[in-house]
Amino acid sequence: MTTQPFKDIVLDLVRQSQLDEEAFWQGMSEAERNAAGEWTLWSAKDHIAHRTFWRQDLNRKLTALVQQQEIPSTDEDEEHLNESTYKTQSQRPWLDIHADSEHAYAELFRLAEQLSEDDLTSTRFPAISGKNPLYTTFFGALFEHEHEHLAQYYVDHHDLPKAIEVRERCINTILQTGVPEWVKGWFIYNLACFYAQHNELEKAATRLQEAVTATPELEERSKSDPDLAALRA
Repeated sequence: MTTQPFKDIVLDLVRQSQLDEEAFWQGMSEAERNAAGEWTLWSAKDHIAHRTFWRQDLNRKLTALVQQQEIPSTDEDEEHLNESTYKTQSQRPWLDIHADSEHAYAELFRLAEQLSEDDLTSTRFPAISGKNPLYTTFFGALFEHEHEHLAQYYVDHHDLPKAIEVRERCINTILQTGVPEWVKGWFIYNLACFYAQHNELEKAATRLQEAVTATPELEERSKSDPDLAALRA
């Protein structure tokens, strides 16, 4: 277990995710920021709007947690929610989407500051983190998920090296926090899947071995995971 308090780690991850999003925006022209996408090929602002929606969803649940109220569940189908978000957000200007995202980050940071170390290491909030400790939500559903979308934008715009850079930096940031080995294994495994999907098979094989060493239960999963089909072939 890491000697650094999980609360400090979580707050750092929220800050870093916001900084990385700002760098994403700054690397684009005004035309790229306002470019319209399609449901099958999202624009930059589509990805940010999606990230913001799920950050706001987490904020609603954390608000209930810190106020000691019943935590709301997300009963609607996730794909339907994603499609609905796309339809309502896709025509909005990037500045409005950016403002919503900044507000959601500020709110998330405020809520995370109110969580105790006991809260973050507890498994008593299944409506947020399933069977895992609460802190894992900030690592996966927040930090990794948000970087997956930045990487996907670069993949869709034919810049695989940049996408790889985003994913590697994301996972390395998580690994440097000193989280338990079983947590590290899952994130390394996800990176292996990303490599395999993009035919970076040597890197995929190396990372998969690292993941299985850290989290042995992943070996069985890897035998049928469609994301690793290229590697098995």
